Amino acid sequence: MKRRTLLQAGGGLAAASAALATGCDNKTGKTGAAGAAATDAAGGAGGAGGMTGTNAAAAAAGGGTKGGASRSSWTALGKSLDGKLIRASDASYATARRLYNTRYDTLKPSAIAYVEHPADIAECLAFARRHDTPVAIRSGGHSYAGWSSGNNKLIIDVSALSKVGAPSGGTTHIGAGAKLIDVYQGLGAHGVTIPGGSCPTVGISGLTLGGGHGVSSRAYGLTCDSLVGATLVTADGKTVDCDKKQHADLFWALRGAGNGNFGVVTELRFRTHPAPRAVMAYLTWPWAKAAKVVASWQKWGPVQADEIWSACHLDARPGGTPTVSVAAFSLGGYGELKNALDKLADQPGGPGPAKSVHLTPTGYLDAMESYAGCSSKSTAQCHMPGSLPGQTGAGQLGRETYAARSHFFDRALSTAGIRTLMDQIEAGGRKGVNGNVALTALGGAINRVKSSDTAFVHRGSRFLAQYLTSWPAKGSSGSRTAWLNSFHDAMRRYSSGAAYQNYTDPGLRDWKSAYYGAAAARLAEVKRTYDPQRLFSTFPQAL
Repeated sequence: MKRRTLLQAGGGLAAASAALATGCDNKTGKTGAAGAAATDAAGGAGGAGGMTGTNAAAAAAGGGTKGGASRSSWTALGKSLDGKLIRASDASYATARRLYNTRYDTLKPSAIAYVEHPADIAECLAFARRHDTPVAIRSGGHSYAGWSSGNNKLIIDVSALSKVGAPSGGTTHIGAGAKLIDVYQGLGAHGVTIPGGSCPTVGISGLTLGGGHGVSSRAYGLTCDSLVGATLVTADGKTVDCDKKQHADLFWALRGAGNGNFGVVTELRFRTHPAPRAVMAYLTWPWAKAAKVVASWQKWGPVQADEIWSACHLDARPGGTPTVSVAAFSLGGYGELKNALDKLADQPGGPGPAKSVHLTPTGYLDAMESYAGCSSKSTAQCHMPGSLPGQTGAGQLGRETYAARSHFFDRALSTAGIRTLMDQIEAGGRKGVNGNVALTALGGAINRVKSSDTAFVHRGSRFLAQYLTSWPAKGSSGSRTAWLNSFHDAMRRYSSGAAYQNYTDPGLRDWKSAYYGAAAARLAEVKRTYDPQRLFSTFPQAL
């Protein structure tokens, strides 16, 4: 069973010691369990150029019509690298070219370079400039739009740069290709953490550079808010260290707009936070109370104490009655969370007592393993299987097929907005769609950062919605993506118009404004400074 529902049946079922599923969410801390609809995180939504489904996804992600390097040139590049260069003639190419989302299995890059250090990256970039070869940067391969790959491209994969440094003086150094489960495990051994999502195989750099939110973000801020410095190789092959004092403009841009725009990040430096014992919670109500659950939750979730995170889920069930649930996580005490959840249910206009309630005290690392779907797996098993960098021989995690879109909301939904939300979920069930909407509470430490302090500008939002649908790997996507687009269109009028840049959406018309708002103009200046020849502009939404 996949785990594509931000704690949709996971937080609570994990708390109830039910078996968790094995899939993974890109950047949001989502979990599923046996019998739950496969949802959350997506591979680009809405298609491209009026198309829908797998062909549109591949078209949007593909790009890369350039590239005239000879076979001998590619051979020379391979010999110049300390890392592996994999081409179509190599036995491992079929595996190396794949992303996490099976929608993009038709993409055929020219080569995949598993770089081992900055010098390897510089060699790849010099090759790209010399032969006019488009490049794509890959960390975990979870790009929602498939833009960490592409036809005829040279993929620079940083998975081998995976060291998680021991914390010292309140900070840690982490390789750009480290997978999130390894970050949690490595830091957890020292009793500390950084705020992040739940997907065990997502790359730490992809998560961080687009913002990064998860169950501890209201307490500790976004992943990018804990970033204190980074090292990257720029288009001219130079290695650059940036922080608030050196290359401060670049450091500002990386925190929210760094994915694929300015260079190849090799190392991230983070401020660490305590990883205390925590409490996981999961509550469900009958669908007849869904409107009251949403109305109550949206007033409650964004104003709780910083240590309390929550998400409200509405899930379509093909041919059946939809479900509504609330997942919560707290770095505070059991009693405090219980009292807060009582207020959610019992406040004026609230839904009343939940049909089912699960609260479970847990260690922080245990909670992260549960949300990753890995509570019954070893760290080695909590990876993709294989022998390439980022994989393990013991890996047991699979891939998924999905699409998603997003909206930020600066104010509570009206009665009409809630009704629209429910109507779309009910319509999905009637149409046989596996899909959901996950509403994630923001506020707390996230919103105490000024919108101009980082390139993640969505600091006034109350909650984030992700609309998602999934289907079998070789199944038809048409009806699913049509439902997804209809859902997104129906909710646009109630939203702020902004979208989450880590949920990359090829269907957005004004993506610069939706992702970056007032920061777009400043980002364009940073782009001109660090990538004047636009070497890193080989995907449709490059700055």
